[in-house]
Amino acid sequence: MSIAEELARYEVDPGRGFLPSCDPLARLPAAFDAWEAVASQVSELLLAGRLREALEQLPEVDLDVLGRRDELERAMLLLCIFGNAYVWGAEEPAGALPRAVAVPWCEVADKLGRPPIIAHASIVLRNWRRIDPEGPLTLDNLATLQTMGGGGDEQWFYLIPAAMEARGAEGLIAMMQARNAAEAGHAGDVTVALDTIHTVVGALTEILSRTPEKCDPYIFYHRVRPFLAGWPGDGIIYKGVSDEPRKLAGGSAAQSSLFQALDAGLGIVHEHDDSRPFLLAMRAHMPPAHRRFIEDLEHHTPIRAFVLDQRGSHPRLRDSYDACIAALDHFRKVHFELAIRYITKHAPDPAVARGTGGTELARFLRTTRKETQAGRIGD
Repeated sequence: MSIAEELARYEVDPGRGFLPSCDPLARLPAAFDAWEAVASQVSELLLAGRLREALEQLPEVDLDVLGRRDELERAMLLLCIFGNAYVWGAEEPAGALPRAVAVPWCEVADKLGRPPIIAHASIVLRNWRRIDPEGPLTLDNLATLQTMGGGGDEQWFYLIPAAMEARGAEGLIAMMQARNAAEAGHAGDVTVALDTIHTVVGALTEILSRTPEKCDPYIFYHRVRPFLAGWPGDGIIYKGVSDEPRKLAGGSAAQSSLFQALDAGLGIVHEHDDSRPFLLAMRAHMPPAHRRFIEDLEHHTPIRAFVLDQRGSHPRLRDSYDACIAALDHFRKVHFELAIRYITKHAPDPAVARGTGGTELARFLRTTRKETQAGRIGD
């Protein structure tokens, strides 16, 4: 089986990584025109204070019409927008979602194997289009399909990780090449693959570093971030589904499969109480096939063991592996600095600032970085 065929079993595209193999659907079938009408003016309805009313009046639809995966994903994206905008789109958060949103959201989420809450799998992986349909998946050729508050800052915040996912595809291919070469005992081929991973992680850091170009920290914290949060208090009631409130985490970078996959493939272990439980919890928000990919990498990770075994006779191999660890550490350093700039500095109590996923941000990021640094093999 080729690497491309193996990756396809996990819905990983060799050229796009965890992004879908076909560009996301931009509009649902005609039966969902009422949904699309609201989706096209979410920011205007929020500004006018009329979004909740509009969502409460949505007609009941037959979800069986959605026979294709891309249709279900488009529905999930719209329902994520509707649900989080409904809860957070007024001065006081709502304590319950209307039946017109809650029932289809839970049904679609169940079909996709993900919880009914905004997440990376929808707001990033399925929320883009190419400006030039024949052009590359790069920042200068991407635009969002949906926003909540509207504006370039929100769009840029979603497009940065989308571009990273696309660029990361080469690293996933190299990860599989390194794994196969390690199994075959080919140190030279493992070294070449690790060098590619190092280059890719560096490119991902460059993309992440572009966040401030078009996303202002103040605007992000006060106008974008609130809509990405998880449910307040004891949770939210999904009317028509259950009278018991559900407490769910909001969108988080930890829901991206890319870096969890790189960690798993390279044998970087996150086992601290400040990191592992949260990272595992965030996997529930990933597409199930992507989740399985990470789990299978964790259970079959010959790369680090091979490097440890061969480091004496192949110091170049060891150096390439450690360069990958250093690149991931630098990425997490840049991410930590951005988190301080975009969240901690604007939080009422910076000492306990939390991410939209609900974790204590600084502690989590420091811990994952230390665990990454601990992966270095050295002399």
